[in-house]
Amino acid sequence: MSSKTPRVKTPGVTPGVKTPGVRTPTVVVSDRGYPEELNVHELFDRLHGLILRDTIFLPKVTIIGDKSSGKTSVFEALTGLSFPAAKRPLTNFAVHAQFKRTTGEKSSVKAHIRPGPLDSQYEVAVEHLKSFEVNHEGPFTGDDFLKILHEAANHMDITITDSDSTDDEDDVGNQRQLSDNVLVVDISGPEVHSLSVIDFPGFMHSNQEALEFARAVDPEGRRTVGVLTKCDAVQRGDENRILKICRNKEYHLDQGWFALKNLSVQERREGYNLDQRSASENAFFSCDPWNKLSHGRAGLTPLREFLGDMVYSMLQDSIDILVQKIQSMTDSSAGVQFESSIDIRRTVNENRDSLDQLRGVSQPASEFYKTSLSEQESDLEVGSIKKRPTILINAITVALTIALVLTLIGLGCQQLAQEVATDGSWYRLFLLVTAPPQIFVSLSLINAIFQLFGPVSQLKTNSKFYSANAVKRLNIKNGPLPHVTIQCPVYKEGLEAVIEPTVQSLEASIRNYESHGGTANIFMNDDGMQLLSPEEAAIRRAYYTAHKIGWVARPKHNPDGEGLQKFIRRGKFKKASNMNYAIGISLKVEDKLVDIDRSVVWTQTEEEEAYHRCLSEVLDEELGRAWAEGDIRIGDYILIIDSDTRVPEECMIDAVSELEQSPQVAIIQFSSGVMNVTTSFFEKGITFFTNLIYTAIRYAVANGDVSAFVGHNAFLRWSALQEVSFEAEDTVAGETEKDPNATTPYEKFWSESHVSEDFDISLRLQTMGYHIRLGAYCGDEFKEGVSLTVYDELARWEKYAYGCNELLFHPMKYWLKRGPITPLFLRFIFSNMPLGSKFTILAYIGTYYAIGYAWLGTLMNYFLVGWMNGFLDHYYMNSWRVWVALIVVFSGAGNLALAVVRYRGEDLNLLYQIWTCWRWVPLLFVFLGGISMHVCQAILSHMFSIDMSWGATAKEVTDTSFFTEMPIIARRFKFVFIFCIAMTALIFCGVYAFPYLWRINQLIAIFPLACVIFSHFFLPVLLNPALMKFTW
Repeated sequence: MSSKTPRVKTPGVTPGVKTPGVRTPTVVVSDRGYPEELNVHELFDRLHGLILRDTIFLPKVTIIGDKSSGKTSVFEALTGLSFPAAKRPLTNFAVHAQFKRTTGEKSSVKAHIRPGPLDSQYEVAVEHLKSFEVNHEGPFTGDDFLKILHEAANHMDITITDSDSTDDEDDVGNQRQLSDNVLVVDISGPEVHSLSVIDFPGFMHSNQEALEFARAVDPEGRRTVGVLTKCDAVQRGDENRILKICRNKEYHLDQGWFALKNLSVQERREGYNLDQRSASENAFFSCDPWNKLSHGRAGLTPLREFLGDMVYSMLQDSIDILVQKIQSMTDSSAGVQFESSIDIRRTVNENRDSLDQLRGVSQPASEFYKTSLSEQESDLEVGSIKKRPTILINAITVALTIALVLTLIGLGCQQLAQEVATDGSWYRLFLLVTAPPQIFVSLSLINAIFQLFGPVSQLKTNSKFYSANAVKRLNIKNGPLPHVTIQCPVYKEGLEAVIEPTVQSLEASIRNYESHGGTANIFMNDDGMQLLSPEEAAIRRAYYTAHKIGWVARPKHNPDGEGLQKFIRRGKFKKASNMNYAIGISLKVEDKLVDIDRSVVWTQTEEEEAYHRCLSEVLDEELGRAWAEGDIRIGDYILIIDSDTRVPEECMIDAVSELEQSPQVAIIQFSSGVMNVTTSFFEKGITFFTNLIYTAIRYAVANGDVSAFVGHNAFLRWSALQEVSFEAEDTVAGETEKDPNATTPYEKFWSESHVSEDFDISLRLQTMGYHIRLGAYCGDEFKEGVSLTVYDELARWEKYAYGCNELLFHPMKYWLKRGPITPLFLRFIFSNMPLGSKFTILAYIGTYYAIGYAWLGTLMNYFLVGWMNGFLDHYYMNSWRVWVALIVVFSGAGNLALAVVRYRGEDLNLLYQIWTCWRWVPLLFVFLGGISMHVCQAILSHMFSIDMSWGATAKEVTDTSFFTEMPIIARRFKFVFIFCIAMTALIFCGVYAFPYLWRINQLIAIFPLACVIFSHFFLPVLLNPALMKFTW
């Protein structure tokens, strides 16, 4: 049996009829016999109930804030009701004012009390509250509204306090009795404009509490607007902080902030109306320093217009979703296509014709209801915020590690105590400084045991910091998908060999995301464009244009230039300052776009024209130093990659769906595979080591550790980054320099004073309460390049060591002025990060100091064991024992555990994994044993303020030969070779040339030093494929 869906008659909207200052759609009298009092909200509600038979909440403007924050003034401005100056109420119950346009000659007001959860428990209280009714006809003023407030308060047995009745606002707030009942006031009339406003009582004690409340009910931040009232009461000297908040720099809100000037006591007594208040506000915000604010963000008129646009947009989205649901219920066999969604700006006939195309379905109405309800529940599940379990395995392993370390230290202290008691010397207690390096070895041993025998099911389940499986994907039926910006910093990499394959991978992923209804753009931060020849730059620009890639390029590094020629590319690694500069240009364009007055009917073409005009203005203001083209606007999420990355086709829809479901997650860092570009044994060895690192990271994070952020192959929440932005940054000396790189200041997001900018930003985000999560459901489909030469890999380790020391210590020359410990490290120590994660990070940082100390400690051990063996403190462990322990823990147990955990957790072949792990032991023995002096050099360079810098990692293979490599090796490693030759001579002299009683011929003294010499000498030789081929 087929039943035809009844035609719904839609009232039209007359252009030009709108709320003063508010672009909220209003209702017009219909000449077709439709209900005259039916407005757009009611139409939608009735249509939704008729077709889907369920309820939906329509947009309302809700006012919340701290005590005496000026909420009443905002309420007056939005509703048009002005309270008498001496009777401005401090309400202690919520007021829901609903304004409806009608076509009758008279206005009417109806009021009732909606019982709250507390009083709803008692039937007598409910009957008493529901007995309150107000029916008023005729003109309605603020006095009338105030009378209803007092009558409702008396009915609820609550006292209303006038705001001017006392000078002590805190006493007023303490005496107030709050109620969870709601006073509902329906105001209708021919001159009333459709609006729904809720005024909450001022039960909060701080703005921070109000922000937390807003974030709790609106975690995505799309419905929260900040309003700073009483700007005229700001104390002198505090204006800059308030202006920073207004510019959305301190407490970031997606919808931004508005600044208001409240009426003064004198103005209230004189009975200023809304027009007079607007004039007073305009005069105030035209004076310094408030005239620096955007005109669209200062005053009640822009606020009313903005809120009207928001309500309008939300209502239109709700109508679009409703129409999509109606369309999904139509009989597909009828072959009817619904051309477009209902638009409340279209005429009556256009909307009616659209609805006429709906056809009946071959189901009873009851089955209709069941189907639509189940679909709605399924859709709602997508947007729900699900709390994930916290895995405590990492906490257990850290606790066991601490117990093991304390046990070892305790056994050593036993020997120290006996020796101190014997000879009374306390100097040997300095040996306890060697305790921290024990942490990483002990942690590795405990982890190896857990990998061999512990649980592995956590590797296949989602948890607080780990995603093994993708979440349910977003559906375009539930609303538009977020926009994704792919940010890629590049330098002088080859276009064909490096950039073009990366772009092809990105375009495939974008096409997949667009097939789900999303949008994305590529944003290149090209640091090489202005360094290339004009011909090469033209080719690169043409490629970007052909592939619709937005890009920004900054001038070359020229710190000694004059005027516009002076430009400083800050930072040791330049990547952070490159991204900051590009984002800064993008934000300047956005600032100009905000000031554009958009009409109600605003097309995409008009938006694009406005964008290009703003971009041109920004480039003109930069005086030609910045180059930019294409779409450089930043979306809701940023996918940050390197120039030699490959991304999975479906990564965007999965990552965005997860970020939308988890608003507390700021970064999803994806586990990556390796993209090999050569067949050299060195690249394959580094590939194995990189895969080993990612396996260890996945295992640790799945156990409950906090995920690391490695700076690429990660999705970042743009709103979270904006919360941790800053405008100025201290130099190493602690003095803020004037930035010569910009005509105007711009926000910075990445630290330019730290080599490890990724760790810095992840720490700032986590101290703000955000989480960093590791995504493993893409497997190894994210591809990244690894070091192609031993020089690049060595530079990477030097950079990491420099960065670790930079995070912990100031350079020594600043110790007297600033102290040895950096504020960043102190912030890390006292942050809300889990204790176990702090412990593992400290263990990781300690490895660089242990590696840097290895060559020096081994040299001292050579003399100590050679000349004083048997007379050393029992706490001291010689290098031979350390070497054996490292071989057993890392090369033995570590490799075996790696093979077993891959077999148990990833279902890989056990024997093949054992062979893979063991075959690269010789390469890692030479490499890790040969980097000690280089790591030590990096740490000491920072400590003594010796300049070090690193260029971009090579992404392409370069042809070389034996005779080309030899001079490079001799030049870069000459001091290492001198050390190795000198130590070799020392060993021979110690065996044969020293006086007989001073000779050093013990194996346990010679062997560790010989290993250090061998590894350092042959690091650039044996691990250099170009050299080992002996090519001419």
